[in-house]
Amino acid sequence: MFALLGVLVYLLQRFHVALPELVNNHLNDFLCMPIVLKVCLYSVRFIKSEKRIQLPLLLQILLTLLFIIYFEGFLPISHERYTADFLDIIAYTLGLLFFIGVEGYEHKNRHNV
Repeated sequence: MFALLGVLVYLLQRFHVALPELVNNHLNDFLCMPIVLKVCLYSVRFIKSEKRIQLPLLLQILLTLLFIIYFEGFLPISHERYTADFLDIIAYTLGLLFFIGVEGYEHKNRHNV
């Protein structure tokens, strides 16, 4: 559902549809971490054939930090198309917190990677 929402926002931007500033500038950054972490979770579950595996909290945080460093630190100084934005950092972080709230990271009877 989040991936479809992200694609919808992207397409609307491509067709120059006016979107609220928050949606236009930050929604996809918020959606990024839940999508990436969910894909990682499904991949690990598939590879290990274990449906109850959870991603460790530290891994979730590190992946989010890597995305923040790359997209808000490295790309803005190496490509003029990209800009660093503190609100994007907040959006990535809120996306991580949303994922943690929905998926959790340590539950009884669940295994960590």
